[in-house]
Amino acid sequence: MDGEFRFRHMVTGTIVPVHYSLFLARNAKNEPIGLATITRDLRSMKRVEEERQRLQDEVIRIQAVTLAELSTPLIPISERVVVMPLIGQVDEARAKLVLETLLDGISKRRAAIAILDVTGVSMVDSAVANGLVQAARAVRLLGAQVVLTGIRPEVAGTLVGLGLELDGLVVRGTLQSGIAYAMGSS
Repeated sequence: MDGEFRFRHMVTGTIVPVHYSLFLARNAKNEPIGLATITRDLRSMKRVEEERQRLQDEVIRIQAVTLAELSTPLIPISERVVVMPLIGQVDEARAKLVLETLLDGISKRRAAIAILDVTGVSMVDSAVANGLVQAARAVRLLGAQVVLTGIRPEVAGTLVGLGLELDGLVVRGTLQSGIAYAMGSS
């Protein structure tokens, strides 16, 4: 018999994790003379494993925060203008992160204009398109304006197909033209 077991300490009552090996002891003539055990206390090994797991969880948490920051960067280009370039897929969770980062950044920097560049976004579903429009509305509540740049034809089709209200949302074809607009308006 071999495996991990839990023993109760006879004096303290503490549960002790152990690796327990039970085997038949034999004499020189190979006759069974009794049972023998080897028992190894695993408490220190368990503590090390728990600490390793805690550290690994912390690394994963830090990586998730860093990845979130990298996936929604808010770049100041002047005292009153910030740019958020989006690249890759934007799902509902990322759209929520975009909104949070945008509102927090505008509030902290007292930005007047936020350029949301979607040149690198290949596909937008209805939930994400609605999220972009909601972000623009929320930014307006902070007294700032969103300039949406780099809309691909398929993204434009989704926005039009949904019939979303784009009032108050400035749209420019390229990031460059969005920056030119923002710098002239701020």
